Amino acid sequence: MCSVGVVLETGARNELGHKPGVAHFLEKLSFSRTARYDSPEHMIAALEPYGGMYEALHFKDVAVLIVSCLPDGLDVTTDILSQTLLHARFTEEDIEAARESVACEIDMFKLGADQEPIVTDLVHAAAYNNKTLGNHKICPLSSLLEMKKSDVVNYYTSNYTPSRMVLVGVGVDHDQLVQSATKCFPDVTSLDTSDRTVAEYTGGYCYKHDDEPPPMIGPQELPTLTHVSIGFKSSSHQHEDYVKYCVLNTLMGGGGSFSAGGPGKGMYTRLYLQVLNRYHWIYSALARNHPYQDCGIFTINGSSHPNHGWDLAQVLIKQFKEMETGRINHSELERAKTQLKSTLLMNLEYRNIELEDIGRQVLASGERKTPAELCAMIESVTPQQLQSLAGRMLESKPAVGAFGDLKNVPSYEEIEAAFKRPTGELTNRLSHYLLRGMKTKTSGLIKS
Repeated sequence: MCSVGVVLETGARNELGHKPGVAHFLEKLSFSRTARYDSPEHMIAALEPYGGMYEALHFKDVAVLIVSCLPDGLDVTTDILSQTLLHARFTEEDIEAARESVACEIDMFKLGADQEPIVTDLVHAAAYNNKTLGNHKICPLSSLLEMKKSDVVNYYTSNYTPSRMVLVGVGVDHDQLVQSATKCFPDVTSLDTSDRTVAEYTGGYCYKHDDEPPPMIGPQELPTLTHVSIGFKSSSHQHEDYVKYCVLNTLMGGGGSFSAGGPGKGMYTRLYLQVLNRYHWIYSALARNHPYQDCGIFTINGSSHPNHGWDLAQVLIKQFKEMETGRINHSELERAKTQLKSTLLMNLEYRNIELEDIGRQVLASGERKTPAELCAMIESVTPQQLQSLAGRMLESKPAVGAFGDLKNVPSYEEIEAAFKRPTGELTNRLSHYLLRGMKTKTSGLIKS
């Protein structure tokens, strides 16, 4: 089998001048209807003799469209990609189908099974002041019913241009791919009118209070939780500090309170040892580095019962402070570097992940670092470099995103003040609860 795909530099961050959420609609409209293919079924029929399949992955900054098939179906594969990216047609029926799909996805988030995409969206909105990377990847409800065919066509015409695309093949001969691309991607000249605003990290907060219990989908109802994400400015994936942030991310690790053990699960990472194994009331704690072409954000997400909202924020703050002031011992650093190299090499065994990696690197820098080069960069990271990195990171203004029952979550001003103290202690806890009690008595409402 071979995989051929296109990495396209477009996403929710490019929605300036367009209706919010249009990128989410286009995610659902990938591989739907084109000038040559009347329907998705027509595409599937063309790929079927070659055992082909397709998928579309959409992120805040890029879209990845991939078709996999037997090598002798290369021309059909490349043609379908070309048609989807340059000659798509959208009907009112397609827009309504996409609307239903987006609405279904939003409803699935409400079921409470995985709230991380929501809180990640909120912390990005806080970090970038609701602009560029702060645009919501999930379509806002205000746009869901108002999205029109013209909104989708305008965004597609502005952003789906050849100058923003990289064609990648894995498991295919390079000369054959070039020959096929020459036929299917002729010299197309189209005006690139897309938004190329540089993302600017500002810090801030975005709280979304929702204490409604999730719908019951089994014999027991899911608990209403408090979700908090705290982040700081990190680096772009082209910066010299990028690999250091990846090592720091792996060292912090984390996950859910319920996870099967075993080698490679990260059960010896800091957030497991110092958070999940120590505080039974924390449901999850996970470190994430989100790198982009012009900047990045390093976050720690956590969730707990609403009664522990204040304590959850305190634990997350302490973990950030520990990065800068705590000692990084040799064994945990070596374990993190080994785990990161293992994850890197294991992921690159999958064609589609390798394709995305090649496309992202070429799109950003015009070249690709080999796995051997990346492993050497990982191996060169020292404890002193990570502590210095954490210190510089904490000099930026914190970004805080919170979702769920937020009655016990400290205010942004309280969190920001805690980071300025050497110990990272939150204060005024008693006054916070007294004030909350007064608000409850007077209005019965907690504002988000």
